[in-house]
Amino acid sequence: MKGGDKRIQYTLPSLVFRAMELCRVYHDIREEDDKWEKKVNKILQYINSLLAALVKAELWDLSLRLFLQAALACDLMGIQSAETIAYEFVSQAFAIYEEEVSDSKAQLIAISLIIATFERTVNFTEENHEPIRSQCLRAGSKLLKKPDQCRAVSLCAHLYWSGVNSENDGEPLKESKRVLDSMKKAVRISNQCMEPSVQVQLFVELLNKYIYFLDNGCTEVTSTMVSQLVGKIREDMPGLEAGEATNQIVNHFNSTLDYIKSKHGMTFAAS
Repeated sequence: MKGGDKRIQYTLPSLVFRAMELCRVYHDIREEDDKWEKKVNKILQYINSLLAALVKAELWDLSLRLFLQAALACDLMGIQSAETIAYEFVSQAFAIYEEEVSDSKAQLIAISLIIATFERTVNFTEENHEPIRSQCLRAGSKLLKKPDQCRAVSLCAHLYWSGVNSENDGEPLKESKRVLDSMKKAVRISNQCMEPSVQVQLFVELLNKYIYFLDNGCTEVTSTMVSQLVGKIREDMPGLEAGEATNQIVNHFNSTLDYIKSKHGMTFAAS
């Protein structure tokens, strides 16, 4: 770990990934080595020490990403302490996000990474899964810019749909009501955006998410909600200034309508 901060940002990540690879090796030969779990625990402790060195060097973005990667690797190990260690890794990533990431663009990227990573975990109990889901939702709704809030909150809907915990037999949670609550909150936030083109763009993005959940059997999301959002977009679209950005929004919207028609047979009267 010597050589200064400039060097460790290149050397330590390689050590972290090699250590994760070694964990997988011991996991694969677990039937042949009755001490494999103890060895994996020691390697995970070593990984934590490497990441602590990156934090000390104030390499925030790199540290956050590697804590999340380590959490995923640990979650899949199947050792008795996996949840405890993975939870600690996720908590460390959140601590960096809350205390060290100040740029609004970087905050959206960071919380999106945290949400996407946690969606892939499978071995958290509901006791630990629910607080992190809620923390993601709170963090997303506190972002500085309304468009960022909208996108982050709508991402959280996926935690309640495709997220998995250890008490659900490996099946997605599919909490339709919580999905709809998150999506409604995202729509409310988008309504607060002052820039018309940004607002309509967010509506189109949210329309696509509504369609995703409708396609995948979310019972709380209905075709009526889709029609209402389509109507809102069509109502606001004529007020946008002509330009490339508006053209992209219109093309995205029209492509979405074509998909809805082909997939669900829904048609909408011309505005």
